[in-house]
Amino acid sequence: MPWPPSRMSGDEKKQFSLPLDGILSPAVLSSLEQFLSSQSLSRIQESSPNLAAELTPFMNLRRHDEWTVAVSIACARQHFEEILNSDNEGTLLCRRRCLVRVDQGTQLEQWRTPTAVARLMNGVSMDGSDLFAALKRTFLASQVPSFEKLPAVVYWMHVLGAIEEQDPVQSKLLAAEAFSTLASDGQISEGNVHWAVQAAHFVDDLDNFSGWLLVEGGPSVQELTAWLAGLDSCMGASPNLGRYGPAGDTSQLRSR
Repeated sequence: MPWPPSRMSGDEKKQFSLPLDGILSPAVLSSLEQFLSSQSLSRIQESSPNLAAELTPFMNLRRHDEWTVAVSIACARQHFEEILNSDNEGTLLCRRRCLVRVDQGTQLEQWRTPTAVARLMNGVSMDGSDLFAALKRTFLASQVPSFEKLPAVVYWMHVLGAIEEQDPVQSKLLAAEAFSTLASDGQISEGNVHWAVQAAHFVDDLDNFSGWLLVEGGPSVQELTAWLAGLDSCMGASPNLGRYGPAGDTSQLRSR
């Protein structure tokens, strides 16, 4: 090599210079996103504020993909957000893993539980779309000290109590109270109103069901009518949508 070295050409400067809009070039960012695990990317993020800014869009996309694959049903994702008190997908993935560990750690004990409702919850996926899946998520969250006192967990544990109640009159009263509280807190929507309908069917109180939700802060008469009409139409076209509970032990809602 000649000495002193000659000045670099413009092309050589471009080759060795950092991109003007960040530390990592688009090609490097793409390679990192493609080949490294989320855990490795998180460690890189933590190593430098500048790198964190560069990698955040990739990490957000990665976490979104992981979240929607782990919990593919929209109403279940929304319920996780409520009972886990976060809308950050990375946080939700971590907290859901905590519930998975609780489920795995208590599975044998749960199977020894003699109640019918416990058996129904055990037989469904935590990520499912029916009433018992929602109750299973709630029950698992209630076993975690940092989640057990969150308002949504407390509200849904009242639903579980109503469904477990053996006295038919009391179960109707408790279910009405629990869902009225959820509705007044804005936690009943078109996407999850089927849980309230399934609960009313389970406690044999469909005739009085609308009164559960038509409370201050809940849906209007017009909204609830539209939600139920949509649900009825879907069940008419696909009767399987009316089934809830584990396979082989399902209850069946039918369109009217």
